[in-house]
Amino acid sequence: MKKMKRFLYLLIGVVLPVSLSAQTVSGRLMDENSQPLPYANVVLLSLPDSVFVSGTISGEDGSFKLEATSKKQILKISTIGYKTVYKPIAPANLGTVQLVADAQQLGEVVVKADFPKTRVKGNAMVTTVTGSVLEKAGTGNDLLDKIPGLSAEDGSVNVFGSGAAEIYINGRKMRNSSELDQLSSDNIKSVEVLRNPGARYDASVKAVVRIITKKLQGEGFGFSNRAYLGY
Repeated sequence: MKKMKRFLYLLIGVVLPVSLSAQTVSGRLMDENSQPLPYANVVLLSLPDSVFVSGTISGEDGSFKLEATSKKQILKISTIGYKTVYKPIAPANLGTVQLVADAQQLGEVVVKADFPKTRVKGNAMVTTVTGSVLEKAGTGNDLLDKIPGLSAEDGSVNVFGSGAAEIYINGRKMRNSSELDQLSSDNIKSVEVLRNPGARYDASVKAVVRIITKKLQGEGFGFSNRAYLGY
């Protein structure tokens, strides 16, 4: 953590001289075999406190773009199984950004089939956790921070482009952020992200994250998938 803070402070010296009112930062993410990396999280953080500003995910071809609104910002690029990359927002066109596989994060040899599958289903983006390396993420909060389109920290979950999310576990609205820390990632079946929740939710709700578990949990998680599907 101390090394990361020093790194961010050093980058301030790179970013600050750039005159910026607003600009579109773009690039394309590739792996070590020059294959595109879709559904990677690309997040703008403020400097030097690393507070979340906005974010997006890379497309099927690995491309991304988002608006930087201050010269005191930095890009954080992350996806499961690869080392996190930090990039200054200048130049605005970053070109090709190569991500390197993170053997320490994976902990063991992982075949491509073990990576989580993300797909669009109706108005939701669904990530399957079962059978993937995401089962080893840790707590529910740790897991959500690795889901495409999400930024999670200390129980606060933001959906890129929508803002703070309302969390549901097996169809039941989460009452306390501590529930995420009580939930183990290896008991989560899938995560659904809704940027436009629709009429079934309160009009004030801008985004929803729905967590479906593999089996019943204790207080706060005791709802079956059948109850969820009927929600």
